[in-house]
Amino acid sequence: MNKVLRNIIAILFIIFCSQTKAFSENAGQISGKLILDDSWERKIYVSYIKTFEKEYAVSNDLIIASTVIDSLGSFKIDLDSVPNKWSLLRLHVVKKGVSPNSLVIGSRDENFIFLIVKRDSEIELFNSGAIPIFSNTRVEGADYMQTFDYIKKLSNYPNTINYENSVIEKEFIKEVVSEKLKVVADTCNNPLVSLYAIYQTDFQSDYLKNPKFYEIYLLKWKNENSSYFKSFRQKFPIVNNSLTNNKNTKYIIFLVSIAGILLLSVFIYNKKKHQKIKNLSVQERKIFDLIRNGLSNKEISAECNIELTTVKSHVSNIYSKLKIKSRKEAMNLKTK
Repeated sequence: MNKVLRNIIAILFIIFCSQTKAFSENAGQISGKLILDDSWERKIYVSYIKTFEKEYAVSNDLIIASTVIDSLGSFKIDLDSVPNKWSLLRLHVVKKGVSPNSLVIGSRDENFIFLIVKRDSEIELFNSGAIPIFSNTRVEGADYMQTFDYIKKLSNYPNTINYENSVIEKEFIKEVVSEKLKVVADTCNNPLVSLYAIYQTDFQSDYLKNPKFYEIYLLKWKNENSSYFKSFRQKFPIVNNSLTNNKNTKYIIFLVSIAGILLLSVFIYNKKKHQKIKNLSVQERKIFDLIRNGLSNKEISAECNIELTTVKSHVSNIYSKLKIKSRKEAMNLKTK
């Protein structure tokens, strides 16, 4: 394998590696202590929620892990089944005799909590014994969950007010809350927490009034290719097409760049070979042509009317200048 070909392969390998993202080797865990009375099973379940649209979906297929809660309330869940990207998990417990995929929403028996994690996250949970059981739960090792909890409280605020049949007041409060949630989304550094804030608004209706915000927002998170952002982008055909076109343009530029590198490498390779031919003297070029025509040293000696030893000397110089070792290489050498 010649040097130029090795360089081309090395360049392509570097480009390929730059397009490939490494996955974490070390899985983290969720652990902690839960205060439960005797009505609850001593087991906690973990569901992987792939999109925010399925936030409250219930299915055995969604459960990716479970573990026993010991007599002191301690538990530990390994995250080896969780993707390396930010993901939404739902942890829940169930009452004794109830199916593991049961979810209770909005009552004293509400039995779940959401967490945003990655595969290498190290998170601890400690509930306070309040009712519902996951209310006032302390989360350690994930500061962004404070913003997540704030988003939930803020989005629920309009439902806690007695509007006294005032539709105008209710709409005004909802609009104010929606704007605050957009501010949180715009300033949050965690992509999934940010997107969760958007999902707490009526973003599809708001898009019709303020499309620029969503265009800028999606541009900010353009490199996020998780299932959550893919699902979100599908809600905005115009923005989605624009981002797709940009992605296709970048892909085309990437391919053209590779083609350019290959063509340039071939051009340089051929130019160097041609320059090597130019380095030969007039007599050496003549002898080189005779070699390529299949003449032996003795035949070249007779053709050029020079001594055989002189022919051998010229041949040696030709091999050295062209960096070849045999007549076969000389005959295979491309000179154009």
